[in-house]
Amino acid sequence: MDIPTRLEREMWRAEQFDRVALFFDMSNLYFAARDLGVRIDYSKLLDFLVDGRRLYCAYAYVVLSTEDSSAVPFLTWLRRNGFRVTAKALRRQPDGTLRGNLNLELAVDMLTQAPYYDVAVLVSGDGDFTYLVESVQRLGKRVEVASTPRNTSVELLEAADRYIDLEAHLSAFSQPRPAAPSQPSNEWQPRPNVTRPQENESSWRSRLFGSRPSPEEGQEDELDR
Repeated sequence: MDIPTRLEREMWRAEQFDRVALFFDMSNLYFAARDLGVRIDYSKLLDFLVDGRRLYCAYAYVVLSTEDSSAVPFLTWLRRNGFRVTAKALRRQPDGTLRGNLNLELAVDMLTQAPYYDVAVLVSGDGDFTYLVESVQRLGKRVEVASTPRNTSVELLEAADRYIDLEAHLSAFSQPRPAAPSQPSNEWQPRPNVTRPQENESSWRSRLFGSRPSPEEGQEDELDR
């Protein structure tokens, strides 16, 4: 086994004291998990990304449907477990589609909070954040991008100081998702600019929380964190 040099030991000690801020693009993460057939334990994911460093803050950006209140227990769990949640309702466009976007809010928070952290962890593969990453780097901060390769822009990947492949570490924070029960559905679009069928409350709860009881049933610790 190689013995670390003095410089390597000093660098490792310095990283331990880094203040880390995390920015979760929840829509992007939701579809990445769905495509992989897993459900995420958000508490374990948070610990995995902090990786022994000092957590400054964790921000979660969630786009919701105005007709669906079943996500409220999930947002409550996030807030109670240390996430600062920013939520926005989807808006119906003239062509009938539902759209919503929290990219601006995420960018403002990452820039305005830069004086208070050393490392920003962007949990998203959206290429629209490439210029944001470069702007934060110009402020003297390191930016890590955590996502799945299949859902990540090449430009964003190349801009990051460090890329964290979530697909390669699924066992650290996820488990296989059971097959969702068949449910009648209406039109629903959980992510801006993507047309998807709307799910009813039972189907949304199954996708978000898996087959386990929801917080409304007194099982808050059993959420898919």
